[in-house]
Amino acid sequence: MLNNIGEKSTSDSKLSRNSIKQSSRRKFLGAVGTGVTLGLAGCAGGESTTTVTVGYQPFGTPYWSELVVKHGELAEQYMPDGYETEWQSALQGTVIGNRMISGENQIGYNGDMPTLIALAQDDKPIASTALSQWSYGQQCNAVILSNDVADQFNSVEDLDGAAIGATSGACSHRALLKIEEEEDISIDMQDLDINTILAQVSSGDIDGGIMWEPNPTMAVVQQETAEFFMTTARYGDSDTGSITMTDEFIEDHPDAAAGFMKGELEAKNIMQNDPERAVELIKEEEDLAEYEPETCHHTLYEEVTPDVTRSNFVTDLRQCEPAQVHLQEVAAEFLVDQGTIDEVPGEDRYIHEPLDTAIEELQGEVDWDPTDEFIELDPPDATIN
Repeated sequence: MLNNIGEKSTSDSKLSRNSIKQSSRRKFLGAVGTGVTLGLAGCAGGESTTTVTVGYQPFGTPYWSELVVKHGELAEQYMPDGYETEWQSALQGTVIGNRMISGENQIGYNGDMPTLIALAQDDKPIASTALSQWSYGQQCNAVILSNDVADQFNSVEDLDGAAIGATSGACSHRALLKIEEEEDISIDMQDLDINTILAQVSSGDIDGGIMWEPNPTMAVVQQETAEFFMTTARYGDSDTGSITMTDEFIEDHPDAAAGFMKGELEAKNIMQNDPERAVELIKEEEDLAEYEPETCHHTLYEEVTPDVTRSNFVTDLRQCEPAQVHLQEVAAEFLVDQGTIDEVPGEDRYIHEPLDTAIEELQGEVDWDPTDEFIELDPPDATIN
């Protein structure tokens, strides 16, 4: 029986629920999850409810399908009767990974690095079940420059020696190292959390930053304190968001796991075909109150690098070869080289049964095709803005 999934009648003593919201962003490798203890809330008449806890990151556009699922109540629409979701936000992916290891979360939305760290650990089996989003460097690998210095940078080589903020161990850190490698330059990396990067770019205390969305767009579009300079699309460099589940949840609650994936597929359909509705649901998230609708729309749908799709709403990793290469080879080997994980997670850490069941059962039930995913496969011929 899972630590926080099971059945409990009204005669049982209720377990305490402590809502957690991380108040600071810790370094990627040092983040420690302090979480909640969830139980099953008994219902009137002795009925029981199974609570599935979902870890999510509202301040990360690569995972915003989570907000469409959450505020559209799509998981409850498809999961079996007697199941409900409880959403626990985090400011950094390792927090979610640690909660999953401790049994506090059964499902998590995460970036490539924390996903791979969760898959590689031995304390509790965790599997990648789907993608939340994928692009060629348009969501985690954007370099912005302060308005104070932007006119001094004319080519990527000008980043040599520039003070650029990045968060150590995150996808943006790996992207910064990719720029250095490809251009044979040395960037003066300032190891900062994304809030500090945003503030110091805006004030001109550092030259620029490389961050995951929606923070760059906040600075450029809403605050108008910075300019987009480049992304790693020019190198065919991917960024991904992933959905993970514990093996225990998949095995013991297969119908609920598949039901949740149905909700994810419907969220993708909304995001692909009804952007206005998608932004409305995203804006229901209280943590995003300061982000204007235009900012939210831009970070999902408006080009940063010309002729490069901003967001690919793909769910099935197997149908997106660039994402497979990035997650299972490039990013995984980077973490091995960094000494963060001992070895690349094996194929058994990618479990597709919940998604396959969801697709099969949705066929004929909905008026949209759950397999109809737009995927930009060819690396773009991307130039600086």
